Amino acid sequence: MSKKTICPSCGSKKMKLYIPQTSIWKCQNCGYTGAIFIKDGNIEKQLKDARKMDKLSKKLMKGR
Repeated sequence: MSKKTICPSCGSKKMKLYIPQTSIWKCQNCGYTGAIFIKDGNIEKQLKDARKMDKLSKKLMKGR
């Protein structure tokens, strides 16, 4: 299992420590700021899969 720091909002790997004293992280991609971040490759894959399914369902609903 690979461990990575990713944004829980957009899934980007561009997370930087924003305020080190309080462990606040900021996503360089979407601007999410918070103390919680994901460091699990399996959760990252599930997040991406869920996002793909959401886009697909919106595309299907738009076509109706």
